[in-house]
Amino acid sequence: MQGNLYDVLVVGGGVNGAGIARDVAGRGLSFILCEKDDLASHTSSRTKLIHGGLRYLEYGEYRLVRKALQEREVLLRAAPHIMWPLSFVIPHMPNLRPAWMIRAGLFLYDHLERRELLPGSRGIDMRRHPAGAPLIDSIKRGFVYSDGWVDDARLVALNAVDAQEYSAVIKTRTHLVLRFKQSLQHHHLGCEY
Repeated sequence: MQGNLYDVLVVGGGVNGAGIARDVAGRGLSFILCEKDDLASHTSSRTKLIHGGLRYLEYGEYRLVRKALQEREVLLRAAPHIMWPLSFVIPHMPNLRPAWMIRAGLFLYDHLERRELLPGSRGIDMRRHPAGAPLIDSIKRGFVYSDGWVDDARLVALNAVDAQEYSAVIKTRTHLVLRFKQSLQHHHLGCEY
């Protein structure tokens, strides 16, 4: 790899690295990705959710949730062959949070960003809904909301293949090595495999 110059170097071949590779290569920049193992061999093969970050609403992270909801919609549109809607049921436990608070949070989740592909949230009677069958009798109310399920390792691989078609260099089983000469003016980044 010595002697080759690239505009961008990304270390890590997970969903973020592969997504960045696809984006940067598609913009016409020369690009190399180094991954010490295989693509999606760590967190990106264990996540499975394309979600908007419902839990971050409680911390007031509205901009973060809005951006995640935008990205979720983009991903669901871009790859419907590997992503599907997935519904979640939240049983209401009155001793944890009031029902109005959960409903308000789900309302925000539904409306912080335009949603076209997933159904909106709704309240359910847990005594009549199939999800309530295994629960204790005191749980009478619940809420349903939707996010997305993804074949995450395949998403990484598809992004890497697309990046390669735009001339990105994808190196798996490759470690990043930093070499510094005595002068700070001369430092080299390189990938070794």
